[in-house]
Amino acid sequence: MFRIVQQGSESCELLSASGFVLVQVPVRITGEDQLQEANLRYRIGTFSGRETKLLLRAQLETTLSFRIPRELFHPGAGLALDVYAKGKEGKEKILWAKRYEAGWRGPAARLQPFVHVSQEPPGQM
Repeated sequence: MFRIVQQGSESCELLSASGFVLVQVPVRITGEDQLQEANLRYRIGTFSGRETKLLLRAQLETTLSFRIPRELFHPGAGLALDVYAKGKEGKEKILWAKRYEAGWRGPAARLQPFVHVSQEPPGQM
């Protein structure tokens, strides 16, 4: 089974000439599987971006890249990044997922990792 592990920090930058924010995440693919490709997708707020392909190969180090329209990259917008593969029955299998809060630090785009706050009292899991 393939496994995708983040290798370093994610980054984001405004591509001023195109009006997009480029989000990049360095990863390493480990393991073995018969899968040959997976899909990359993002959701920001209620918008789902166009999906792209990722070729899977063990021990591959690569960068996942997501091009997000600037007008959607507003403070507090929830950003979900996923890599998934479809099984023979058509079911999706998530290989890697990250959640962020989008925003700006002055003129620079920024990502803040999303932290899920449990509603359970401490020690009650």
